[in-house]
Amino acid sequence: MREAIIQTSLELGSQLGEEGLTMRGIASRLGVSATALYQHFESKASILREIRVYGIDLMYDAISPALEDQVGPVDKMRQITRRYINFARENKWLYSVLMEHDQLEWAELTPEDISRSLRPLNAVREAMAHGRQAGVWRDDLNDELAAFQLWASVHGLCSLLNNGRFNEKHPAFPITDERSLIDVFIEGSVRALAK
Repeated sequence: MREAIIQTSLELGSQLGEEGLTMRGIASRLGVSATALYQHFESKASILREIRVYGIDLMYDAISPALEDQVGPVDKMRQITRRYINFARENKWLYSVLMEHDQLEWAELTPEDISRSLRPLNAVREAMAHGRQAGVWRDDLNDELAAFQLWASVHGLCSLLNNGRFNEKHPAFPITDERSLIDVFIEGSVRALAK
């Protein structure tokens, strides 16, 4: 039942936004009473917390094929970045819950949940370490900071695109071809790391 509640909440949130995500609405969609939900979750906030942990698993699943590809470190970083952006664009509401709303309450998470939650960032860190061992990154690069900078810049692009800040009518930077913008962004971001 917990998994059904999370799945239904994801569907409702994606369709109606957080305002439309109510305990009553979730219960109605599931065909149960609102009281039945409270046997599994104490509030909408507790459902959103669970969505954040579950959503990070989904994000990791979206980028993990790039980790398994037998390509060089630069191409691997390109693939991770592209898969992250694709995940954000295909799951706008979930991405906003994960990256733009309340943070996870780290002090309340189990060590296992913390480890799960850090998997996407750790995947970038591992790709940075692999690239360092292969000698492809700039010598002056701080790998830990570079992983964070790459995530922050990619997150910024995802948020701008998802919130409609970049579009064909933007007065300073009109975007007529989103795919080309993403391609140029990925290439520039990853190339900035390489020798």
